[in-house]
Amino acid sequence: MALSSKPTRPAPKPADPVEAFINKGGSVPAAEPAADSDAGKPAKAPQHPLKFPHDSDLFERVERARRATVVRLPRNTWILQAIAEKLERDGH
Repeated sequence: MALSSKPTRPAPKPADPVEAFINKGGSVPAAEPAADSDAGKPAKAPQHPLKFPHDSDLFERVERARRATVVRLPRNTWILQAIAEKLERDGH
């Protein structure tokens, strides 16, 4: 005598499509973390745009000095390094 599993019956479908959608279910959305709780994330550095005066050749002087270095650094890195050197030299 051969054994077979009990046949499964499909769940009855509601006639109303809205009721079918509700019965389909889903997951509850997770709560958004508060803006203050950025645990585990690196702190975002504040950004300060640097503006050079139009009537000054200061920007071109900075670019010439930056291009003259042995290792080409991005402009932002070069400026940050120059600020740090100035602060150290002035004892701040």
